[in-house]
Amino acid sequence: MAIVVAFASCEKPGDNSDYDFGDDFTTGSPSEDGSSSEGGPFADGYGKLPETIRLVSYNVHRCTGPNTNVANYDGLGEAIGLIDADVIGLQELDSKTNRHPYKQVEELASRAGMSSQYCKTIDSNGGEYGIGVLYKKSMRVRDTYSGNLPGDEPRKFFLLEFDDYAFICTHFCHKSADNRNKSIDIINEYLVKNWSSYKKPIFLVGDLNCESGSEEMKKMFNTWTMISARKATFFNTTTPKCIDFVLQWNGNNPQTEVLRSGIPQFPQVDFAKLSDHYPILVDLKKF
Repeated sequence: MAIVVAFASCEKPGDNSDYDFGDDFTTGSPSEDGSSSEGGPFADGYGKLPETIRLVSYNVHRCTGPNTNVANYDGLGEAIGLIDADVIGLQELDSKTNRHPYKQVEELASRAGMSSQYCKTIDSNGGEYGIGVLYKKSMRVRDTYSGNLPGDEPRKFFLLEFDDYAFICTHFCHKSADNRNKSIDIINEYLVKNWSSYKKPIFLVGDLNCESGSEEMKKMFNTWTMISARKATFFNTTTPKCIDFVLQWNGNNPQTEVLRSGIPQFPQVDFAKLSDHYPILVDLKKF
């Protein structure tokens, strides 16, 4: 695997905004955390290159930005459309709750011109709350699987198998390193049992609520390769931090080439007003 993106580490604890729905926080910006598109692999912008596969993780914070409970489907849908991912894993989605009476994953899919799958994790506020995946309409989903993960607020991992690769979206527990370690074991055990003989690459994206220098991520790196940039993705804190990742499973010896990774920026989009996280993208050479 060739990885050509330069990384810088972040070492702060995970957040808990997903649990208590707190909205009082200080915002940051991509330029402040070093993710500027000036120079480097995105010198010519964040448009998708020919013959590439783009994978994205994005915690959308119930489709609400800082200091508001009003969902901005149009703004997020435009941003997701501009990102132009083949597949994007989304965390913190409401579905027909008292606060947000729509299936948020479908609202975003419709505006971005993509197909969608949703995975409920808990009952919440008169409806549901969970994770989801958007993908190009031209792509075929061959199979899906959802598995339980531990947490005071129960968690899931959600796998979609496409023709050329499998894609897992997840959101780890923010409260307990033990729960995050158990989550890693559960996912690995499932893959070893069910996917070791497959030749398709397997990717995992999500808000893992810990940073690359944590003991949990060091354990993760025993069986996974982090292919996303170590740039601050979460700004619900005085010190922005990197807790959202794109990883590739090493268990079936995948043969892929990573071209670039970063936090996308577009002149017409202010990502700091759309969620309390930035999206993180990875471009791979088409295989």
